[in-house]
Amino acid sequence: MTRARARIAIASLAAACALAACGSSPADDATSTVKSYLDAFAKGDGKKACSLMTAPTRALFVVHARPLTHTGDCATAVARLKPALSRAFKGVHVSQAKVAGSDAVVNVSAGNRLSPTLLHKEGGTWKVNAGPGTQ
Repeated sequence: MTRARARIAIASLAAACALAACGSSPADDATSTVKSYLDAFAKGDGKKACSLMTAPTRALFVVHARPLTHTGDCATAVARLKPALSRAFKGVHVSQAKVAGSDAVVNVSAGNRLSPTLLHKEGGTWKVNAGPGTQ
């Protein structure tokens, strides 16, 4: 392999790792999960938002959302809450996660309000175990 090809291969590998989050820490991954969760809610992407919740959290969300959304389906409930939530999530700041084994806490703040988001690692993936404002 020529030097030029070797450099291209190394640069390609580095770019692929950056895109795939190679070498990211558990705290980075947990923080990213919360950002993705909030973004999915703000966009009304129920499929994504619900996939980022633990099963008990999903069930509890549906129960609490039902009076407003008139549905027992998590993804539909998220979509129906989009108008209110997209406004509520503007200007939200997500802090770096604090990880303890398979659990993590990420603080979400808006203005002077601070709310913890609890996560649990299931099958190697961080899931929201208690969303902001639910504890």
